[in-house]
Amino acid sequence: MSAPKNPEAEATALLSRLKLDKNLPIRVESVAKALGVDIKYEPFDEDLSGVLVKEPARTVIGVNSSHAITRQRFTIAHELGHLVLGHNGDLFIDKTLRSQAVVVRRDGKSSLGMDADEIQANGFAAELLMPKQVIAQKVAKTLEKKSKLTPDKLVQELAATFRVSQQAMEYRLTNLGYLIPS
Repeated sequence: MSAPKNPEAEATALLSRLKLDKNLPIRVESVAKALGVDIKYEPFDEDLSGVLVKEPARTVIGVNSSHAITRQRFTIAHELGHLVLGHNGDLFIDKTLRSQAVVVRRDGKSSLGMDADEIQANGFAAELLMPKQVIAQKVAKTLEKKSKLTPDKLVQELAATFRVSQQAMEYRLTNLGYLIPS
């Protein structure tokens, strides 16, 4: 049995290898394409954010098209985390193709952070979309220019820069020690 992968290290290495770590926002669709993953946007039930389907011939991420763009981006990054980290989901047989596929779903329960695979996929997604080193640089630059910036305004500005939700940015900044938990 191999040692579990470090989600943050895997995301950092992937961005570096693909040379996508310099421009913001991170082009998550380009990461998927580089990994040979197709992205399909479809309206799902509100509580289903996305699904990862790994078939022998292809891998597809289905994304809830009725969710906000920022949530769609996080969902894609999260599903890529499952793929890169080698997580297994439920097995199902595609009757029309007679092939096996592994399905990993992201829904409202995923964000609760109770399952080890979900925690890892969320960590991967956070590092992929909001790389720790880039966050450090952006926080320093932003505070240098605007020393009286409130924490809420900092979150708003950085969320817009990284094209993530304010909730995701607040969580990331708190985890990295830039904000005190409220």
